[in-house]
Amino acid sequence: MKKILGILASLAIAAMLIATANAQTASQSIDKPFTHPKWTGVWQGTLDGVPAVTLTLADDAGEANGTIVFHAIKNENGHAYSFSTEPHTLIHPRVDGNTISFQVKRGNGSAEILDMTVELGKDGNVQFTCSNCGPDGSHAELERTQ
Repeated sequence: MKKILGILASLAIAAMLIATANAQTASQSIDKPFTHPKWTGVWQGTLDGVPAVTLTLADDAGEANGTIVFHAIKNENGHAYSFSTEPHTLIHPRVDGNTISFQVKRGNGSAEILDMTVELGKDGNVQFTCSNCGPDGSHAELERTQ
């Protein structure tokens, strides 16, 4: 009986050590809190002088969150205008140095997930990339507006 209790105690200690190691590993893999002012604000890209994409980033909950709005642009007789908007909430935003990556669900009822990144440049603007938006992806430079 003592031998069985000794084995059970050893297993319990081993399980606690494994659980502690897993918890430490998980806490180390979680992104650092999103509190750097270089990211918070409103970023906008234009096409023919009309807003084409607007990215809003905040740290209200101590982590990266925000929205992105895409504007479909038409240009008729030299006059550009937005004829449709598509707002999205950022899914799984992650901060890694000068890059934020996130996903959005494609609009119009589609379940397709789009992978996006924004990288902060030395000029203070960000380079926006959607790696799976069309055959060549999608790229734009965004400027901070607020």
